[in-house]
Amino acid sequence: MKSLRRCVVSAGVVALATSWGTREAKAAGFANGNLGGEQGTVVSTNPTSLYYNPAGMAMAKGSQLGLYGGLAIRHATYERPASPTDPPVPPGAAGADTGTAHLFNAFGGPSIAGTLKIGNFVIGAGFFAPFYGRAHWGQNSDFINNAKYPLAAAGVQRWFSIDGATSILYFTAGAAYRFGPLSIGVSGNFISSTINSTNAKNPLATGLPDDTAEGRAFLDAHTFNGSFAAGLMLEAVPEQLWIGASYQAKPGLGQQSLKGTLQISSAQYGNNTFPINFLETLPDIWRAGVRWRLKHAPVEFRVFGDRTDWSVFKSQCLVIQGNPCTVDATGADTTANSAIQLNIRRNWSDTYGGRLGVSVWASPAVEVLFGGGYETGATPDSTLAPDIPDANNVQGTFGARFRLTESLFLTASYTQIYYFTRDTVGKNTLNTDAQGNMVAFPTVQEDAGGIYKSWIGIFTGNLEALF
Repeated sequence: MKSLRRCVVSAGVVALATSWGTREAKAAGFANGNLGGEQGTVVSTNPTSLYYNPAGMAMAKGSQLGLYGGLAIRHATYERPASPTDPPVPPGAAGADTGTAHLFNAFGGPSIAGTLKIGNFVIGAGFFAPFYGRAHWGQNSDFINNAKYPLAAAGVQRWFSIDGATSILYFTAGAAYRFGPLSIGVSGNFISSTINSTNAKNPLATGLPDDTAEGRAFLDAHTFNGSFAAGLMLEAVPEQLWIGASYQAKPGLGQQSLKGTLQISSAQYGNNTFPINFLETLPDIWRAGVRWRLKHAPVEFRVFGDRTDWSVFKSQCLVIQGNPCTVDATGADTTANSAIQLNIRRNWSDTYGGRLGVSVWASPAVEVLFGGGYETGATPDSTLAPDIPDANNVQGTFGARFRLTESLFLTASYTQIYYFTRDTVGKNTLNTDAQGNMVAFPTVQEDAGGIYKSWIGIFTGNLEALF
């Protein structure tokens, strides 16, 4: 039974990262860099500052309440050619694992936050979704209703991802105090992390696809943990120049362990459910920026950037509950009871992003917003896969903020993100090491070399009240 458990679980859970691959689709890696649109920055003083820079709360004129919503539309394609390491194509299965997969999804969600100002002291609380996403890949029409290989209709990317969702939700409380021109702030986060995913699986103990023995695996995992943030903001020139910096700690302050179940099904072995832990480490985020409002013109400039420490994202590991994840140089399981079901190598790099924002007041009640930026991708060619199709990207934003009353403001904006095309054919090493030797089970995966293209459009709406 242990052998069956190892083989059906390992090949089946590659798509657990689908949820990450859906990312928020708004920033390098899968962190949300567009919460609040142009209103959400390290130098903002509205309620989004509770997440971006809690010191900003103390720079506001009074108490505030904000409701922030976003709708993301995401399009992606993955074109996979045949690889020399692919298993032989069985009769009638030509095109089951080569060709182009398509993804077109819409997803979104709200955030809400409020602050209470008591003199120079401010407290706040809010709900945010800094890591959030959904994904559903389109079907391969050549295999719909195919009598011999019906499961191949899920697309050439199915061994990595078919459907997935991730929700990493922050319930945040914080406080800030202003000392003359300087404010300091801290916040604490209670975090709920959930992953659901479905992908193709191979019930044979190879870790590689097999069209003749294809099944399905569904992962459902969850955990609660915490983190914190801290920041500073300086009003260097009264009513004109603000400088801010902040630090957001990684969820769980280290490696996370999500607890849940893996359900697997196949014609050969029926249905089975196993208790698992999903292990990974998410990044810290460092932010800094400047906001400059011209003295004699209705114009404001914002320049800000961040570094996200994705280099801690070395791997994602799935093990039977209560066991560690230890592998040797070949990727082989070295645990005492062979508990590792899948070890996904990531080896990401730190990412850097920079943005320029401009506000122009067409009238005292209408603020026109512009923005543009650039971010680096986290994923190297060697481990890029369709579950997390990342790349360097450029962004552009246009919107407006309307003063509806003396204390009520409405903001609407649109952001377009274009990811540069990536061609990793011959560069992927998910099934080999740097010397070209085959990686051992349970680390080995299908060669994910291919051509990756994607873009994202984000509609953002904010409603803020000042008291």
